[in-house]
Amino acid sequence: MIKRTSAADSHTEMISLEGYSLGDVRADRSQELAEAVQVVLRQVARPRANLGGAGPPGRAD
Repeated sequence: MIKRTSAADSHTEMISLEGYSLGDVRADRSQELAEAVQVVLRQVARPRANLGGAGPPGRAD
């Protein structure tokens, strides 16, 4: 089962794949993984502009 990372663990709402091999991920058919993949695909399809000032480029989310 894939663990959902909480805000206390890190600064993301994505699932944690810690301890998963590529084979484990490919075999996983959970709804959590499917939802995470859709989030990533939406971000790739529509990247956000860098809203920072003089700092290095990065995401605003």
